[in-house]
Amino acid sequence: MTFSWAIEENDVFLYDISVKGNITTGTTTVPPQFLPMNNTRIAVEIISLPNVTITFYSNDFIEDTVEYVKTSTTFSNGSDIPVEFYYVFNTQVSKCILPIGGWGHLDSLFPNDIERPVAPHESYLSAWLNDYFVFGFSSNDTNRHTEWHGIIDPLTGVPQVIILYNYWVSPPWTYWYNISMTLVT
Repeated sequence: MTFSWAIEENDVFLYDISVKGNITTGTTTVPPQFLPMNNTRIAVEIISLPNVTITFYSNDFIEDTVEYVKTSTTFSNGSDIPVEFYYVFNTQVSKCILPIGGWGHLDSLFPNDIERPVAPHESYLSAWLNDYFVFGFSSNDTNRHTEWHGIIDPLTGVPQVIILYNYWVSPPWTYWYNISMTLVT
């Protein structure tokens, strides 16, 4: 149940971005709003790490560690990410950077999956697998499904891959996009 950081402030990690999706009506298809970020590379700098030691409850872990903004992002060349994209990309990476240790305990705090077919829900998810830890969030209601998760290296707490998926219907439009961020090694 004891957690610690295997990374430090000022560490920088590079991620390659891939964006897929579209916005459609019966007669029109346009690219998703995040398409300008497709095939780009971002630099993620660790700017602050919360104090972590022992976590007993899932709400504490979410509030004190997951929701804590740990990062700042730019394009890999140092230029600023446009403000309309910055928050989404920075937030998703930050939420998936976790302290190491206590993986079994952390996995016990959250369900491994949501039963299908998907009923309305809002839940954090985790799964301790052989060589990595998966952590994320899933939300579903009548017109919208949102999910994000990170595939996290248990030795570093750094996500190797981060996926963000959104699908929603707002007649006459149907929106969907899938963003993946892959750690450059």
